[in-house]
Amino acid sequence: MGNLVYIEKLTIKNFKKIESGEYEFNEKVNILVGDNDSGKTTILEALELVSSSNYRGKSISSSLSPQIFNNKAVKTYLDGDLSKGSLPEILIEAYLSDCPEYRGKNNSQNKEHEGLFIKICFDDDLTPTYEEFCKNAKVDSIPTEFYKVEWFSFAWEPIKFLSRKIKGLFIDPTRLHPTYGKTQYLSNIINSSLTKEQQALLHLNYRQLKNSFEEQQQIQDLNNDLDSENQVTEQNLSIIADTNSGTVEAGLQLAVDEVSFNHIGKGEQNKIQVKLALLNKGGNVNFVTVEEPENHLSHTNLSRLVKFISENTNNQIFITTHSSYVLNKLSLNHLCLISDDYLRLKEIDSGTAKTLQRLPGYDTLRIVLSKKVLLVEGPSDELILKKKYLQDNKRLPEEDGIDIIVVRGIGFKHYLQIAKLIGTKVNVVKDNDGSYQTNIVDYANNFKFKNIKFFSEPNDKLKSLEPSLIAANGKDEKTLDKFAGIALSKIAYNEYKEIKSLDEKIDYFKAVYVGEKGDKNYGSKKVDSAVRIFDSADVIQYPTTCWRH
Repeated sequence: MGNLVYIEKLTIKNFKKIESGEYEFNEKVNILVGDNDSGKTTILEALELVSSSNYRGKSISSSLSPQIFNNKAVKTYLDGDLSKGSLPEILIEAYLSDCPEYRGKNNSQNKEHEGLFIKICFDDDLTPTYEEFCKNAKVDSIPTEFYKVEWFSFAWEPIKFLSRKIKGLFIDPTRLHPTYGKTQYLSNIINSSLTKEQQALLHLNYRQLKNSFEEQQQIQDLNNDLDSENQVTEQNLSIIADTNSGTVEAGLQLAVDEVSFNHIGKGEQNKIQVKLALLNKGGNVNFVTVEEPENHLSHTNLSRLVKFISENTNNQIFITTHSSYVLNKLSLNHLCLISDDYLRLKEIDSGTAKTLQRLPGYDTLRIVLSKKVLLVEGPSDELILKKKYLQDNKRLPEEDGIDIIVVRGIGFKHYLQIAKLIGTKVNVVKDNDGSYQTNIVDYANNFKFKNIKFFSEPNDKLKSLEPSLIAANGKDEKTLDKFAGIALSKIAYNEYKEIKSLDEKIDYFKAVYVGEKGDKNYGSKKVDSAVRIFDSADVIQYPTTCWRH
């Protein structure tokens, strides 16, 4: 079977955050992205549960808890008649590729497919006991004591842990000590990073090492004195190394520069675990899950780790992340968005994906996760729009869930390519740069989607936001003087005051931002001016813009 087996689809019912969900996956890289509490970790835990019958490294049969049931399902049960038929079940199904041994119709879709499922459900054999329990006790949670675990293939064959056809390695340094346990952790690392021949040699040498323990002179001296006068027993009492009980993993540990693994930094632990898992020298891991690889890593080390992942992904990998860098470098077309509607960006424009792989520093996750977005060209536009919103609503746009994103060097196109697929509501505030028809109307025709609208100054002579602001506040000299006192620096304002006519003041004001001929872009002056406007308590006039979609 080897590494060809991978998970095509996962279905989840009543497990933790997910009441009901269906998730199709990519054959290799899957980048799980979603808001906080959206269910990313739940999906990784579901993968662990269905592939190993373990939950957080422990057998689900021995660690079954009411907390793993979906809250809505629990509430429905507790609000109902408490009959055994109302008890919620957890069902997790993994639809596989290239696993004919698991082929059958024993799945929720009743379709012929390869796969396996795990079901946590009421044990009918305990019906009398459960009914008696309900009569005599106050039921305030799921009584998991009356549940059983079923782990079957779609062919209706029970799954045996040691011979299962789909195996994963779950990378999470927080599990190493104490919850996951060093023995279980090291066992997984040995299985994935050593060949069978190497594992056999490791066990053999370890046993020989333990056998040589009692041959050490100090141990012989200790044993000679342990009960030298046979006061404890007439037999020979000694301390020996037990080679028959325990495992290699119980007596060994990883070390980095002779420092035991659990004492090195979390970032280094994370890197080592991910790399050993991906190399998979043991050849018995089909998929790897990694939760937030960016944690505990500097940008440089994260960059190196992401590069390693991209170059060594022979197995299926599931990564959760809150890092736009991780998403961009591993490619947007591997994104799996966990939200109200599960979505993969397989159809993302290839040019956009490649551009963001080369320029991964742009915060694309903001447009992926936000419900409402304003795209602007520069930081001065962001500040002015925030001020306008604050002036109108007495609060900032982010307080209403509106995210203002400065597109900077990559422009609007790549953000809009993402938005059109995800459905994020986007308003684009864009300079007309001297041609409203070409730069706004014609450009907007490339993005005729209900969720995307364009806003701009329709007057070609007002090329950018600053000249539009001057025009909006230039209806009379008093209004313009007030605006100039807010927006201009002290030096520029003193020069401005020496000018007598309104038209000349307007020309001077514009030249501060775009030069006397209107062909310059003094960005730093625009930002400084926007900061002064934002910090001012005075009310100014704003341009009314025209929009198309």
